[in-house]
Amino acid sequence: MLLSRFLVPCLVACGIVNARADQILEGFTVLKGDGYAFELKAPLGWVLDDKVGNDQGINVVFYPEHATWDKSDAVCFARVRTLDTHVNNIEEQVKDSVKALRDNGNPKAEAKFMKTLTTQDASKAKIYYYSGDQFGNNEATAYIQAKGSIHFITLSARSAKAFRDALPAFDALVTSYEDLTKPPAEVSSLFH
Repeated sequence: MLLSRFLVPCLVACGIVNARADQILEGFTVLKGDGYAFELKAPLGWVLDDKVGNDQGINVVFYPEHATWDKSDAVCFARVRTLDTHVNNIEEQVKDSVKALRDNGNPKAEAKFMKTLTTQDASKAKIYYYSGDQFGNNEATAYIQAKGSIHFITLSARSAKAFRDALPAFDALVTSYEDLTKPPAEVSSLFH
């Protein structure tokens, strides 16, 4: 399994908390927990699955149509980390992830900031690419700073080609993010 080899041990080592997926309706899901709730929409041609990753502690996963979670060349998933004294922002989370990867048999693991995407609710998602995986996986993670937690969406691919091919779907998944705890935008300004 792609994730069990590389990223899942890192997530466990980093103290990432499980997110709970709500009912899936037409490709949308809500992940919620203590102090957070956000919505994601599966990219066009991708499956949203809230069961198959459960044995790995992942509540919602995404993979291309006509593929499976364990056999797909590219998969995505969403996670949440509650802020604590060790990790209080995205940069600290990235450093913690790299440290955990190195501690778990990937001494050449590195993260590089690539870009920022704006999400459905105007949040800023910082995208980092990870390299140095001993299994040759290619990964990107979008981090979104929330009030008491960091929300992130990860793309993991078995090859550079699968990674490049999946990037548009990853960007669509990231930009579909909507923090449901944010107050609605001011509508009155639209009428002035």
